[in-house]
Amino acid sequence: MLSQQVIARYATMQNSFQSNTQALHLWDYDLILEKIGYGKTQWLLLIISGLLTITSVAAQQSMSIIAITSQCEFGSSQAEKGLMMAACVAGLFFSTYIWGYISDDIGRRKVLLCGVFASNILQFVLMFVTNIWIFNIINLFVGISIGGVSAAIYAYLSEFNTPKHRAVAINYSTMFVSVTAIYVPVTAWMVLSSNWSLSLGDFVFRPWRLIMLISLLPGLMGGLLLLRYPESPKLLLSQNKTNEAIQAVSWICKFNRGTPIQDLLNCDVFLLKSEVESDENSIDNIPRCILSKIARATAPLFHKPHGLYFIISNIAVFGMFFSSNGMQFWFPEIVNRSSEAFNDSSTVCEILSEYNTKAENFTLACSDHISNKTYIDNIIVGVAFLIGFSIQGTLINPLGRKNVLLAALIIATFSGICLHFFGNRTAVLVLFCLYILLPGLSISIMLGAIVDLVPTNLRGKAVSFCMSLGRLGIIAATNLMGFMLQPYCNITFAICNFILFVCVVLVNIIPIQRST
Repeated sequence: MLSQQVIARYATMQNSFQSNTQALHLWDYDLILEKIGYGKTQWLLLIISGLLTITSVAAQQSMSIIAITSQCEFGSSQAEKGLMMAACVAGLFFSTYIWGYISDDIGRRKVLLCGVFASNILQFVLMFVTNIWIFNIINLFVGISIGGVSAAIYAYLSEFNTPKHRAVAINYSTMFVSVTAIYVPVTAWMVLSSNWSLSLGDFVFRPWRLIMLISLLPGLMGGLLLLRYPESPKLLLSQNKTNEAIQAVSWICKFNRGTPIQDLLNCDVFLLKSEVESDENSIDNIPRCILSKIARATAPLFHKPHGLYFIISNIAVFGMFFSSNGMQFWFPEIVNRSSEAFNDSSTVCEILSEYNTKAENFTLACSDHISNKTYIDNIIVGVAFLIGFSIQGTLINPLGRKNVLLAALIIATFSGICLHFFGNRTAVLVLFCLYILLPGLSISIMLGAIVDLVPTNLRGKAVSFCMSLGRLGIIAATNLMGFMLQPYCNITFAICNFILFVCVVLVNIIPIQRST
């Protein structure tokens, strides 16, 4: 009897000892990431994120150049050019929110790789398409593929960084959007500066088709580099794939420090704490359930107490995208038409009206020439975005987010009104920069305000939903301008200005915290 008690006590002590030993080697993922330190893994992933972002944004923005240079070959009307600009954005609108849910299920890395390589293949095929409607359909699928990149890139990037570095990493990754605004006109200028063609039977390969190849190359390089990386350890832990998460963490340590993680932790075996995943964010492996789960998980965004303000915020973001990005997509066309006839007395709309009158009264030969001024002005807008992001970062805390938002939207609205009256070349360029730049910069502040409005478990959905609605604003704006800009220029500008004024009123209603 006594011996049994001794044996039982010994077993209890042994289990306790083993439990304590395991506890000593049970690590929180963020803590072990901090112990590994910031290194090559994070720096290279930031570059990969930038390359994927460049391809994602360039696929959209390059269409404003391609729409001009392909108009003679496609015989496209102004309305058809509006559809060409909107096709890729429409794919993003339909797919991004769904891709976000799928990335939580099958993995962020898989979604990123599938998205970028699929878009690369489709963009390569697009180089050889000779029918404008087939071109737009394939471009729609390019947007659907790129939606996977947009949905997963920031989550994947953030989960390889400690909480201390996550916001900074995402901020620098976002800056590549501004880099793309410079990259697109610079590369297009280089490609289109030479006049050549390559005949392949009935098909003629012209320089504008190379723009799509240049747009896909950064994503191709980023995708190839991403092949080296493992799946996000944080996501693997949320799926109870502990062994795979440990292997991923070991890879990070080996890549950053060149030594096995066991040497860093001074133990042969270690465990990672599992991540708790709520039921509402989980996705069954049955595809037909995805849409219904998305609908059920999205519904709480519209409930009290944040529902009303969330709806108002979405309308405001829609308006900002409509005015800023919609005008940015048509900016090359506007400048290109204005450059030849531009003088210091005629406004933009007067020049466009004169262009329309000539087209009606005379049979004008089709011209797909892009003036140097078009490239230069678009590069200036891109540089202005880079400078604007830097300045905005220094103003938010001392002035307050709401004050910066209101000031930016009011100045943008005033600039849009002035475009009806100003004819000076430099003044018009400055007004266009302010009109495109300020609402565009305001979007990032607005998204931060939306994050504060909703509970933590709804923030990812809130931002994804808002960005999707914003892209709907781009689709609406590009098509509206395609149908109305040339015959009803002043009315088109007035609609955009009115929408910005509505944004001012809505932002004033939303309870936005003073600082981030």
